[in-house]
Amino acid sequence: MKGLTLTYSLSDQNFATTKSLGILNLSLNLIHHLSRHPALHQATVLGNSTLRDRLDLPPGVRFVNQDQAVRSRLGRVLWDQLGVYRAARAAGHQWLFLPKGFAPVIRRCPAKLATCVADGMQDFYRRNYPRAISRLERWYFLAGFAATVRRSTVIFTISDFTSTEVARLAKDLSSPTPRIVTIGIGFAKPTTAPGEKDDRILVLASRWPHKRTDLALRYLERWQATAGFSGEVVWVGALPAGLRLPALANWRLADRLAEAEYRRLLERSRVLIYFSEYEGFGMPPVEAALAGACPVYSDIPVTREVMRGTGCAFINDSFESFAQSLGNALKVPRGQLKAWADRLHDRHNWDRVVGRVIFHLTELAGASAGRRPEGASAGLYLVGER
Repeated sequence: MKGLTLTYSLSDQNFATTKSLGILNLSLNLIHHLSRHPALHQATVLGNSTLRDRLDLPPGVRFVNQDQAVRSRLGRVLWDQLGVYRAARAAGHQWLFLPKGFAPVIRRCPAKLATCVADGMQDFYRRNYPRAISRLERWYFLAGFAATVRRSTVIFTISDFTSTEVARLAKDLSSPTPRIVTIGIGFAKPTTAPGEKDDRILVLASRWPHKRTDLALRYLERWQATAGFSGEVVWVGALPAGLRLPALANWRLADRLAEAEYRRLLERSRVLIYFSEYEGFGMPPVEAALAGACPVYSDIPVTREVMRGTGCAFINDSFESFAQSLGNALKVPRGQLKAWADRLHDRHNWDRVVGRVIFHLTELAGASAGRRPEGASAGLYLVGER
């Protein structure tokens, strides 16, 4: 049989319960573009009924509904540990691709296993926020990561930072590690120029402690008191327990928004503010720049790698740094935003991402490797000892 054959598992993901919209969007977009690559001969997508309207698969790609994976927590565990390998065996393809990166603990994969690890968050929480999740859940994700390292043929990551994290954690397991490959994340190029902007600052909020919504509230309230900003400040997401917005007339909270609604709000905003102390990539600042909103974001290792000097970065432990970056962002001319968007899209686009995936799947499947794709050179992927 010529060409690659692939089973791609989305069954355990849905919008209503996901802990990471970024991983959900990455998973959906990756199969959207991967399924259209001419090197992919056959593909089966394991999904659920909540994803049918969000997937745009070409003819010939088989969609298999596996709703049991999202009906309950027990159903999710049974799917993770038993169901996904059973479905992969039934599909009969060369590869099983798990875009969330956690392999079943109790069985071996019936195909070559490709996983996409977005970050080392389970280790970060173990070290910094051990009480934020239950012991059982923490054990479950750590065990899943260990299975990923031991059983994957290849681990794809979304940044060089995450590749080094995976290599470090794999070494801690004292286990032979598979090939670790940085593929990045792609973004769609805007089809129209950004339109008129409302006088609005958009701020992302989250219940998860690493997102530092507590710091964002404190800094932004202090900044408004000194800067006298009278435009709208919209917080998108959920606030951590015990926190609430101050009673400011121009501030409001929007809970989790549908993707299209969030995009419309972003496109009409002047600035996006993004706090975090740990990420595997950090998609929102890139998305903001592409939408014509100036990103103001935490200066952490991965955002330095991803943003490459675009946008307005600030140091988390310095209000003065934040205030200066936000003030600068409100004055950035449209031409500068356009130049940043072009630079970011040239670096982070789906053609490059899919080219890297196809190259390594083909090479490891033993088929003709073909031409090495742009970006698949030394420094962009790490190959562990095997």
